[in-house]
Parts: sequence; structure tokens; C-alpha cells
Amino acid sequence: MTPIVGIAFVLIALGTLMVAVKALQQRGVVRAEGSRKAVHIGMGTICLGFPWIFHDVWPVWILGALALLMLGSVRLIPTLKRGVGGVLHDVNRASLGELCFPVGVATVFTLAQGDPLLFVIPVALLTFADAAGAMIGTRWGKNKYVTLEGTKSIEGSLAVGLTGMLVTVIPLLAGGHNLVPALLIGAAIGLFALNLEAVSWHGLDNVFLPLAVYAQITVHLEASAPVLAANLSVLFVLTVIALVWRRGQIVDESSRLGCALALYFFWTVGGPEWLIAPLVLLFSYVRLMPVAPRDMPRHNLVAVLCVSSACLVWAVAEAFAPHPRWLALFTLSTATHQAMIAIVRLSQGRPHWNRVGWWSAGVIQAILTQGLAYSLIEADQPGVLRTIAFGSACLALAAATFTLIERQLQAPENLKLRWWKQGTVAFLASACGLLLFHL
Repeated sequence: MTPIVGIAFVLIALGTLMVAVKALQQRGVVRAEGSRKAVHIGMGTICLGFPWIFHDVWPVWILGALALLMLGSVRLIPTLKRGVGGVLHDVNRASLGELCFPVGVATVFTLAQGDPLLFVIPVALLTFADAAGAMIGTRWGKNKYVTLEGTKSIEGSLAVGLTGMLVTVIPLLAGGHNLVPALLIGAAIGLFALNLEAVSWHGLDNVFLPLAVYAQITVHLEASAPVLAANLSVLFVLTVIALVWRRGQIVDESSRLGCALALYFFWTVGGPEWLIAPLVLLFSYVRLMPVAPRDMPRHNLVAVLCVSSACLVWAVAEAFAPHPRWLALFTLSTATHQAMIAIVRLSQGRPHWNRVGWWSAGVIQAILTQGLAYSLIEADQPGVLRTIAFGSACLALAAATFTLIERQLQAPENLKLRWWKQGTVAFLASACGLLLFHL
């Protein structure tokens, strides 16, 4: 099959799918949410054949561009939206899912470089796990938890995890992999997908989920059974802690699952030592800082994203170009967040102090705890004390900057804006740490 014929075949199949689902919707066979999921499953099933239809990347990207044009037209042109577009937009929910879908598929196809297994597992999970979660959650979901876009159910999330495991194990076994590694990989991928789908919003998981699963698959396929078992155990423990932890109720459920996901990513990228700085931050938050006021609003996923944003940058750098410097910058960004969070907590719990007192106590706490932990895990690295001293200076300056620019430390008018400020300050502080490696 030539690329042009393949493109025409896929476009005809997608168009037929939309028309058929619209006809079923008009006859009352499927409702709004059901028609949306039917299109989702149909599109994904068609895409699963790409490795056997296309041998080059460019036809898939052309298809992606045409799909975006078609779906965008259906979203923006009222006549199309009321007609065939009803299969996607009759659901009263803001989502970019149908636009993200072709981007996610084309990107994974490019990364897979013709390997059907590396393409099929992420796309199959994207196709079936999300739909299974939505259908099970809608019909049988009783136990709810809070997310950025409202609520989801534990039953729906479990369906995502189980489906993710099945669509991973079956291709692995079909590809000749042994049963035990396939089951371990499948369980890890399913649990990973459960966490990621739980913290995604506005349909962005249609991009993040296949890319993240692709990255996980490439790591797991090269790992031994004991390593796979260790990875699965760590993710399971982190997920359970995220689901059952209720101390202070200061963060919602999706935020805790987001924390579990970030910690697991740090583990798989750098090993146990990459969990130390975040765990020190959590310990400091729970044990060394004043308790949050009772009327404090619960933190959502935005807080987790802002705290982990700089850490994720250095973790990705470690994944592509391993070097001890990335752990130092990772620790510095985490320690800077710890200092800023301590300053805010001290301003709330010790209101009779002044800003210099809050800043001094927050900085000292962060430097002592994070510096001690870093010196222990990197004791065999040259220049550890120099690294800690330079990092401490960057941290102190960053914390002072935050204390000066954040005029309402105790109760900000816009908590989300404060988190973005903290994320920016922490990233700049850790980026300044790069200077240490060029001096």
C-alpha cells in the first residue's frame, strides 16, 4: 500500500466512523458520552494499524495535520458542530482531547522508529484504558476523589489500571516475551497509567499518556525481573500512600497521586538517591514547619506541578545525559522550595516575627536538612562541600527574592499565582547552580 493510498484509506475510515456514530446517536442507541468514547475507540483502533500501513513518518504527520484541521473545523464551525460534530461536543465539558489525540499518536509513531511494540502498547492504552475508565466510572463509580476538573472515581481509575495492564501484557506475550517480565511490566504500566490519567485534565492525557508510557516501556524492556519488581513495588507503595494519606487534608487526592507519579519518575530516572531531596522536603513539611491554618484552601495539582517543574527538568536531563551535576541542581531546586514553603508557614504560625526572621529560619532549615542529606549520598563525589556552599548561596538569594516580591505571605489573594512564582524562583535558583560547574 502506497502512502497516499494509506492516507486516503485512513481518512475514509475516520469519516465513516464519525457518520456512523452520529447516526447511532440520532437513533438513541448511544448518548453523548457514549458517542464521544465510541469515536475515541474507533480512532485508536484505526491508528493501531499504522505500523503495517505506513513505513515512513511523514504520512502519519500529514494525517495528524489533516485530522487537526477536520476536528478543529468541527469544533469552530457552528453548522459542523451541530451536525457530525455532535458526537464529540454534545458533552458539556471543556476538553482538548480530540485535538491532542492525533498529536500523541504521531509523536509516538515517530519515536517508535518502526517498532510495532513500542507504538502499539502506548496507543492501545490510550485507546482502551481511558474509555474503560470513563464507562466504568460513569456506571459504577461510587467512591469519588477531587481533581482539577471536578471529580473522578476510584472504580474508574482501577479500570484504567487493569485495562492498561492487559493491553501491555498481551502485545508483550505476542512478541515473544516471557510471562513473568510481561506481567511485571504490565502491572507497572497499568499502575503508572492509573496515576497519570487521574491527574490529567482537559484531555491533555491524550498527549502525555502515550508519551509517558512509551518512555516507561523503553526503560522496562531493558530491565531485569528484580529491577522490574523493585520499580513496581516503589510505584505501588507511593500510590497507596497517596490514596490513604490524610494528614491535615492540605492537598487533594489528585495532588497526592501527582506527587506519587513524580517520585516514581525520579526513582526510575536516577535511582533511590533521587528520592532523598523530595522525602526530606515532605519530612520538613510535616515535622519541622508550623501547621497550616485550618481555613487554608487545599492545594491542587497546580501546586505539585510548580514544586516539581524544575525537578522534572533536571530529571529529564539525567535521563538523556547522566551526570552528578543534575542531582545537585535537582536538590537545589527542591531545597529552595523547602525554604520558601517554610517562610510562608512561619509567617502564618509565627506572625510576631518579621520577614528577616521568617527568611532566616526557613533558609537555615532547608540548608541544614538538604545539605546534610546531599553530603551523605554524594560523599564520594569530589567538591561536595563546595557544591553545598554555592548552592546555599543561591538558595538564600532566591528565598530573599521571594520574601521581597511576595507581599502577602500569610494569605495571598491568588494562591495559584504564588505557586507559579515559587516555581519560577526555584528554577532560576537551580539554573544559577549551573555556574558552579563552569567556574
